[in-house]
Amino acid sequence: MSSSKHRARLYDHSCGTGGLPATTASGDPLTLLRLREVCRRTGKSRSDVYRRIAAGDFPQPVKLGERASAWPEHEVSAWIADRIAARDAGRAA
Repeated sequence: MSSSKHRARLYDHSCGTGGLPATTASGDPLTLLRLREVCRRTGKSRSDVYRRIAAGDFPQPVKLGERASAWPEHEVSAWIADRIAARDAGRAA
């Protein structure tokens, strides 16, 4: 796992799991990204991330506490992949 302060693993501590990490449908461990990492990966500013959320064009954050939020890494990665697919579809036309 990255040494970044802005990444956190989400663990499922419910009964019977033995503390195993929660996973996506594909079996990958769920990782939450803090805003700084989301901005770094997408190339978007903080204000543009929140503007796109309000417009419904970016994944919603997950509340971690009263003043902390993070984004599921797989949702941010899917958003990036969608942008690349849209670009490639425009080239094929």
